Amino acid sequence: MKLFTWQSTTQEHLDIEDIKQDLILCKNGQVSLVIETTAVNFDLLSEKEQEAKILAFAALINSLNFYIQILIRTEKLDVTRYIDRLEREREKQITDGLRKQIEIYTNFIKNLAYNTEVLDKRFFIVVSSLVSNVKKTSPIKTALGKEEKITNADQVIDKARGILYPRRDHLVKQMQKMNIFGRQLNTDELIKLFYSIYNPDTPGLQKLQIKADEIATPIITAK
Repeated sequence: MKLFTWQSTTQEHLDIEDIKQDLILCKNGQVSLVIETTAVNFDLLSEKEQEAKILAFAALINSLNFYIQILIRTEKLDVTRYIDRLEREREKQITDGLRKQIEIYTNFIKNLAYNTEVLDKRFFIVVSSLVSNVKKTSPIKTALGKEEKITNADQVIDKARGILYPRRDHLVKQMQKMNIFGRQLNTDELIKLFYSIYNPDTPGLQKLQIKADEIATPIITAK
């Protein structure tokens, strides 16, 4: 006899338990923060500058006593907002010549975006800490149909914050020596990032505004 039925979602199979307080809480108790960084075009540097960058990067790696993950993400760039801005600027011009030049450039961008994928690269560093003493929903309650989740999530995050924030500050300081600047992604930015990762074909992601308190459906939708 079947006592309980519920609809399963793809999101239940992810390692992510929750995203809150600008941190990612995984189901195994691991807590992570994500730093987005700027980049340097290494090929355009002189030989001495390249050598200096390599030495600074080696110093960063040698200074670490914890693991980091470096992620380079290539994604489609939505240029509709840029096109809208160009069209507004065209309307502001007082001479026909300037309006015509902006119109030609706008059409060039439209054709480029239509015929070619406009790609953008983003660079991230992930710092994680595995917290012990994680409490979860009891097996009896899960057997009765209650969702299994971490019951002391706030305590786990508070403990991880004390470990992760000094690591974050150390990385940011070391990166500045290479003229690379980083900042921690907040909760809304993390949600948008994961939404774009699991829904890569969704149009208009650059304009997508997602707030943590507006999430009422799974991040991933089945096809």
